[in-house]
Amino acid sequence: MIRLLLRLAMAAVLLWTLPARAVIQGFEVEDDVPPVIEDSTSAASCTIAWLVTDLSTHDTLVARMLVPSAPNERPVDNQMPCPKMVAPRIAARALDACVVRAAEPRTCVYGDMARDFLKRPTANNTAENTSRCASDRASDIGIACARADGEAQLCAVACGNSPEAAIAAAVGRCETKHQLACDLTGSQPVLAPR
Repeated sequence: MIRLLLRLAMAAVLLWTLPARAVIQGFEVEDDVPPVIEDSTSAASCTIAWLVTDLSTHDTLVARMLVPSAPNERPVDNQMPCPKMVAPRIAARALDACVVRAAEPRTCVYGDMARDFLKRPTANNTAENTSRCASDRASDIGIACARADGEAQLCAVACGNSPEAAIAAAVGRCETKHQLACDLTGSQPVLAPR
């Protein structure tokens, strides 16, 4: 019995004198906001994608925005319908996405350009309503551009249910609108990442 007590006492002393071991890190809570959990079975929200061009670099970027549906809206084919009209202030945010990257904010314009765009290359000579596609009507947004006056480009935008369909529609619009061969093309998906 004495031996057992001595062994227990020695074990306690050893545990007391051993160096402390590190506890597993990475479970720090910086604030009390819970993480966002998405319901993967819920209908996809309406997404509207705009194509915006930075004329100073000839970069074209896609700006996607989730648009909340009305409370009484019901999904169709697991997709919430998009509004018929989009407020201009929402579309202006697509330009803002370009402005924060561009060296000269005035070089940011919507992707769809008017016939006289080369004379006055400003956002006023582009159309936000034809530079966007809505996710309940298309899965892809395409752009087609013609080279004009050296490095300048004239572009048109169109929607489609595949990259190829969107590009073909954009080429058709561009060549009809600008009466030039529109062989610079590209596309991006409209749907928001899931």
